Amino acid sequence: MSLLVLFLETLLAPLAGFGVVVSFLLSPKRGRLAGLSEELPERLGSIRDTALERLHGRELWWLHAASAGEVAGLAPLIAAISRKNGPAVVLTTTTRSGRDAARALPEVAWAQLAPLDAWPCVSRFLTRLRPTRLIVSETELWPSTLILAKRAGLSPVLINARLTEKSLRRYRLISAFLAPGLRALSAIAAQSTEDAARFVSLGVPRERVTVTGNSKYDGQSAPSASAVALAMVAALGWEGAPLFVAGSTHPFEEEMLLAAFLSARGAAPRLRLVLAPRHLERAADAADLLAHAGLKLARWSRAPESGCEALLLDEMGVLPSFYALARAAFVGGTLVKVGGHNLLEPASAGVPVLFGPHTGHIEHPAELLAAHGGGRRVADAAELAERLAEFAKDEKAASAAGEAARTVAAGLRGACARTLKVLGA
Repeated sequence: MSLLVLFLETLLAPLAGFGVVVSFLLSPKRGRLAGLSEELPERLGSIRDTALERLHGRELWWLHAASAGEVAGLAPLIAAISRKNGPAVVLTTTTRSGRDAARALPEVAWAQLAPLDAWPCVSRFLTRLRPTRLIVSETELWPSTLILAKRAGLSPVLINARLTEKSLRRYRLISAFLAPGLRALSAIAAQSTEDAARFVSLGVPRERVTVTGNSKYDGQSAPSASAVALAMVAALGWEGAPLFVAGSTHPFEEEMLLAAFLSARGAAPRLRLVLAPRHLERAADAADLLAHAGLKLARWSRAPESGCEALLLDEMGVLPSFYALARAAFVGGTLVKVGGHNLLEPASAGVPVLFGPHTGHIEHPAELLAAHGGGRRVADAAELAERLAEFAKDEKAASAAGEAARTVAAGLRGACARTLKVLGA
């Protein structure tokens, strides 16, 4: 069956690649094809000679993550490997943004795009790099890569492993095709007991699955308010006002957030909004939305004016400082079907966290926050407005919920040590 999977993926890879290119050409994301010729050698399994010279004579571990979010999840583990004077880390990613994030990590010896999951591409990459281990992250279950890595003696391991119920149903439909890749895994380090059980239900031997948590949380330090954030609050005249900080928001979600804010402000007139869209290229759209609602808007990148009711964060790296100043926070990708973003960033700051029903990517921390009173799951804009108004009016209740959130965040740390144990490092 392994050989059949290798042959099928090799035959289908060109068709899949052509389909991806066509879909981008027909979408607003067509601009991303501009760098296709530059990235094609990496997709085909090539590695620059300069990289091989840099890596020559060192033991190499190949780590793989999908995108920037998964790279952030691996960062604490890579740092831990480095502190142990372990092997050099070569990190591949599926996306360019992930590659850029990987190259920004000082402990990564080399980062590039991953080879296509086809026999010639993966084999070429393995032959050129000659790693001794393959470690893949979260849900990167590429059958050919895993099969060929096992054949090369790399003992592939899946870490920070997660599997939602929706993904489980989909994988069951292709279980015969996926089975050889799963059998190639020497171990799975799952994020939660629920994730572990789902992998076992797909046929992974129970003794190969360990619950370790998510190494991302080991790197989640408590955000603090920067001097420039405090200066902005002072310039806006917001000292003492309850701040509602909504981070990593998406289209259509922002309309619901705005409706909830306007409703809650009826009960708490001093409430102010800080909005940080997930993708900065959408900042102008978010600004138009707020302006059309009649709100006087300030933007982080411009000189503030007094009398503003909302602040748009339109630069990277600013959001954590405002989480630390929030009365309550909302984390995006949860009122729309995205699956959610990092709940523990505001939780680590001691802020109560509000989130919607779509938490497939962050289910474990979402459940813990809701169960321990550090977060509130809301169904829609109306329920979000109710919970927000409660915290805006009652600072003591918000403080108590924030401390519960901080406790949950602290309890989720320690995954790096458990994962290193699974890896035998």
